[in-house]
Amino acid sequence: MAEKQESLSIIDKDCSVDGSFDVKGKLVVAGTLRGVLNGNTVVTVEGSHVDAPAKVREMIIGGEFKGDVTVYESLRILSTGAFSGKITCNTITLDNGGKLNGRVRPLYSTEGFPRKDTAIAAGGVNPASPQVEGDTEGTDPSSTIKV
Repeated sequence: MAEKQESLSIIDKDCSVDGSFDVKGKLVVAGTLRGVLNGNTVVTVEGSHVDAPAKVREMIIGGEFKGDVTVYESLRILSTGAFSGKITCNTITLDNGGKLNGRVRPLYSTEGFPRKDTAIAAGGVNPASPQVEGDTEGTDPSSTIKV
């Protein structure tokens, strides 16, 4: 019996789209996406720009991503990736050089987001992104991510 193949959608590097997206298979973003994103697997590549709240099974960020996300399985920010917003996820991986400017909380946590933001880059503090948009507290370099 043949294995069912997952569908693939691509937003190419010269493409800019706005709207609400419900993706059943894998979405690869090489261009610009703005709106609301719900789906299975989302991959953003270096040079891409996404500005959208998202609820997905898994996500790999290799470009710029701005928005509040819920990731039900795994989130990985590659060395070329930059994320800004709030993250609720099961597991998170931040590659060396990847940038995270946001708040992280475990998916199955009963607590809210921690009071201190986590403006960090893999390997140290990210001075270029001192706080999450809308936050009034400063960055504490001793902040840790607990997932």
